[in-house]
Amino acid sequence: MNAANSLKQLWLGQLPLHEAFWRWLITYGLALNLVATMMALALAVAEVSIIVVAIIHFLPLPYSLLAATGTWRSAGRYQGNPLHPAAAKAIIVIWVLILLFL
Repeated sequence: MNAANSLKQLWLGQLPLHEAFWRWLITYGLALNLVATMMALALAVAEVSIIVVAIIHFLPLPYSLLAATGTWRSAGRYQGNPLHPAAAKAIIVIWVLILLFL
């Protein structure tokens, strides 16, 4: 399966909840955000324009919102233990709030 098809399935909520949550939201999202934050901090230390630093810091935001939306949709289709989608949705809300305000 290619990346574009996987992203489309993620967006549509067609991936299993565990895959959408752990692989796309947590693993890839965390990695992208850590790299962007480290780059932004390095640029800030190098006294690069704050506008450039902010752009680099928020660059992963579209991906994070895509992953959060897709995971939310996957949670809505989950057929197992009702605690799993509820927990996933709660974590998504916390995750997006952290991304937007920290």
